[in-house]
Amino acid sequence: MTDAELAILSLLAEGPYDDHELHRLIEARGLRRWTAIGNSSMYYVLEKLTRQGLISHTKTGGKTGGKAADADGEPARRVYSLTPAGTGVLQTAVADLLGSARSIDRSFELGLANLGVLRFSQIEAALLSRQQDLAAQLARLQETVEATPKDDSFEAKALFSHRMAMIEAEIAWLGAFIEEWRAQAPAEPEITLETAIIPRSRQVILPQDPDSIHKHATRPLSPNRRQTRPGQRTAILPRPDKPSPKPDDTPGGKSGNTSGGASGGAS
Repeated sequence: MTDAELAILSLLAEGPYDDHELHRLIEARGLRRWTAIGNSSMYYVLEKLTRQGLISHTKTGGKTGGKAADADGEPARRVYSLTPAGTGVLQTAVADLLGSARSIDRSFELGLANLGVLRFSQIEAALLSRQQDLAAQLARLQETVEATPKDDSFEAKALFSHRMAMIEAEIAWLGAFIEEWRAQAPAEPEITLETAIIPRSRQVILPQDPDSIHKHATRPLSPNRRQTRPGQRTAILPRPDKPSPKPDDTPGGKSGNTSGGASGGAS
């Protein structure tokens, strides 16, 4: 039986309630703090318990204007009550929970049995993390208890006091265990990294390295070349070792002289 089913049965053991009254009781008693009962999951639990014959329901109200409503215009609701079979199952479940001592956290015990697979630093970090997690859980429970109304039920107060006592005992045991473990655990050996000798042919040498075979000397900039500012066209200057062509040597000049001579001869 789940915690949600047990909570619903325990509420209906007090008397018949409809779904709205159950929501109000769950919220007022803070049952959502320790059970997984949501607004929609409560109806799923009610339907499940009804199919199992542990609870029954009756409808209140009648038909008015084609809609399910009572004489005052309120919609018809289902009133749930506990059956004799549900009463017997509830009593058996509660007696079993109170009389049986169960393991709280067997996964932690499984981790304790396999400490040898971890290094010293790993074990220490894991145990300190658990210690901090338990302290945070205890602080949250204390805040919840302080926010609980003073007239809360004796059962609800016992629920939180038992959980807080269990966490406090776990924190005390874990603190003593950490000290005992540190005293007997061997120190973690220091890891020394030896520099490997890599052949020169396998070394990666960047071009900026002066010893790189890929590095070539950059040719100096010619004094006759000038730098061009951004946004300007590059001016092409003649090479100093080659004289600039004369107008007569250009193809245009020769064609001009030829055309001139031909015109003079024609005249």
